[in-house]
Amino acid sequence: MDDVEFAPVTRGQIARGVAAAGIGAGDVLMVHVRLSALGWVVGGIDTVVRALRDAVGAEGTLVAFCGWDDSPYHVAFWPRRWQTAYDELPGFDPAVSSSRRDFGGFPERLRTWPGAIRSPHPEVSFAALGARAGELIADVEDPWGPDGTLGRLTTLGGKVLLLGAPLKTLTLCHHAEAIAAVEGKRYHSYRMPVRTSEGDVWRDYTTLDTFYGALPYDVESAVGNLARQAVAAGAGVQGRVGAAEIWTFDARRAVRAVREWIEERF
Repeated sequence: MDDVEFAPVTRGQIARGVAAAGIGAGDVLMVHVRLSALGWVVGGIDTVVRALRDAVGAEGTLVAFCGWDDSPYHVAFWPRRWQTAYDELPGFDPAVSSSRRDFGGFPERLRTWPGAIRSPHPEVSFAALGARAGELIADVEDPWGPDGTLGRLTTLGGKVLLLGAPLKTLTLCHHAEAIAAVEGKRYHSYRMPVRTSEGDVWRDYTTLDTFYGALPYDVESAVGNLARQAVAAGAGVQGRVGAAEIWTFDARRAVRAVREWIEERF
């Protein structure tokens, strides 16, 4: 066995690595994590949360995009018998409903961390933990827009950290799409059950189509392409933690670069 290949990554190493990439005390920080990219993290995803909290300190705040695991976003396109099965889907409850598994383990771990709060939109929900969590978590009709969590993150001068996660996970790009002054954006309408004091109620929602693409980009990864525009504009700082490449983005600069690129082409 190669001891170098299996070198452990510790809480201190992660905290120092993200600090070297521009994360500091008091930061409002949205995080995307691919744990496997880091290598052997001693303590797993719990260590990652603790290390990030060390980096931003007591006055800092962590944010994650949670979504909702197995949400009925596409149910209207499915065979009838599959649709019928979702009639029994428990209503979305921000305090209970699991984050999407394909977002990795970080959103669910942050959501369930003591003191964390979560936004109530069943498809576009975020969790936040820390001093400014209450300012970030929004109950709004347009969760990708100016008053959604990403809009508030940007207004507060926040940052986004890709900790081993690829550029195509830079969810902040959807906020830039939402505020870009262009015609022809695509939206998706759907129904979802939500938990209320009177029981589960199905409600109608319409949000920017982040699955098929808000605009006809004609590229394999629209978000990855948009994130590269932010990199080209100098909005990102590259670093390394363990075996992983990491990126820290200034939210305001990244949103401005992506929005301007969209407006120039559409």
